[in-house]
Amino acid sequence: MKILNLISGNYTPAEAREVLLKLIDIKISFHKIKNLKSQVNFEKADVGSQARIKELLEIRAQIVSLIQEAIEGNHNVEVESILNVAIEGKAYEVSHVQGQEVAYSN
Repeated sequence: MKILNLISGNYTPAEAREVLLKLIDIKISFHKIKNLKSQVNFEKADVGSQARIKELLEIRAQIVSLIQEAIEGNHNVEVESILNVAIEGKAYEVSHVQGQEVAYSN
């Protein structure tokens, strides 16, 4: 397991809003695209992505509320975000088709 310090610091409410909402919005976009691909390729929604979008939208609302609280109280916002990253098992197999590597999911 590799531990990465993604965000660490004291921010103005505007800075905290920019950093945190961009992170959340990127994750929401990721899951929207994943869900769309599932609908196009398999004609069914990606239930996991739909659930995660709902969770992320709730987290986003909480962030907006916390930022508003900091603005109203004239406070800065301390943010700590640690990533725990591990490499696990094979996500895909690699084979050769006509001399080219082709990856496919298990």
